[in-house]
Amino acid sequence: MSAIVFTNVHLFDGSGAPRFAGELRVQDNTIVELARGGQQVGRGDARLIDGQGGTLMPGLTDVHAHLALGSTVEQINKPGDRNDAQTALLIAHCGRVMLDHGFTSAYSGGSGSMLAEVAARQAFDAGWVPGPRLRTSSFERVPGGPMGLQTRFPGRAVREPQPAEVAAFVAEAAAAGVDAVKFLLNGVSAFDAGSNQGEQFHEAEIAAAADMARRKHVWLTAHCYTAESIRMAVHHGFRVLYHCTYADEAALDAMEQHKDRLFVGLAPGIVEADLLRGPSFGVMASEADRREQADAAERIRWVGRELRRRGIRNLPGGDYGFPWNPVGGNARDLALFVEWFGHTPAEVLHAATALGGEVLAMPERLGRLANGYLADLLLVDGDPTADIGLLGKRDKLRVIMKDGRLHRCTL
Repeated sequence: MSAIVFTNVHLFDGSGAPRFAGELRVQDNTIVELARGGQQVGRGDARLIDGQGGTLMPGLTDVHAHLALGSTVEQINKPGDRNDAQTALLIAHCGRVMLDHGFTSAYSGGSGSMLAEVAARQAFDAGWVPGPRLRTSSFERVPGGPMGLQTRFPGRAVREPQPAEVAAFVAEAAAAGVDAVKFLLNGVSAFDAGSNQGEQFHEAEIAAAADMARRKHVWLTAHCYTAESIRMAVHHGFRVLYHCTYADEAALDAMEQHKDRLFVGLAPGIVEADLLRGPSFGVMASEADRREQADAAERIRWVGRELRRRGIRNLPGGDYGFPWNPVGGNARDLALFVEWFGHTPAEVLHAATALGGEVLAMPERLGRLANGYLADLLLVDGDPTADIGLLGKRDKLRVIMKDGRLHRCTL
């Protein structure tokens, strides 16, 4: 790789501060120089890209990605049983589409094939196929059941605790090479009516999972809707909490107490998709389902505003990958953070860039425009700090760069 200099741009550095006119130089895969105002970076033998007054910013991170589910804005694929090779190819397709839409990093919300997701991560990192930086994850395994996204959630009341089996699953996932192990502490009403508020795991099981995760150096991710499941996840050291729709004041207090180690992904995108598009796919289609989903949308609006008020890290990422919520629409979450949670566009962009570097455990290398940071960059035609909707328009993404490689350049 050689040097590239971006000129005639406004820089949004990921901190949330106002953008500023300047220049930026990339050498190989690293940002090596920035200049402000009329100052210039070193030219040397660099390729010059005239940004035509657009906004140069860090690439975006999606904190709740389901690449293995397989549906994109280009092709709808129903979730189903596939072997590891087929799943890896599907992840590669979804990863390329995600990158096409400006998301240079992703934190997996779970894959039914750990081996496929790890293989895809290796391919993305090596540049064999285009795709985001990826933190990989298992799906859950309820004792006695297969790994994967369940379609029925009978709840913990029908079985005895099996902490040894749950701990063994965490060890198995760590051996497969994933970064995180996902537990669905509650059900999924989209597949099993009313199960969002059903508890799936005994506390002894989650305690055993947490102990094994510490020993094996993997993170834990919680799909959690209820106040009880949120409390359990926080108490046992889960790193990422999804949804949190029915959080109460006590649950929010617990999250706030541990906000320096927690990341939250409320996933408004799937809430909106279930409400608006799910019924046409046979999801959340009954009157009771629709009432539940409308209530969930109102509740999550309140939770999102509370997280913002309390300074709890909430990142965009909306369960994209289902047929009614396909990969490629990921930027809709950015707009929902503004519309539903009251964030300013600059706050949302900070969450999707700098906080993205933090959730990927790369805070000194990813998510900001600064010397020594990795060159994962977007050049946007216009000012997304004034109009967040620009990031949902693919033709406005004039340059997409990942790891110093130009994935797209229309200038």
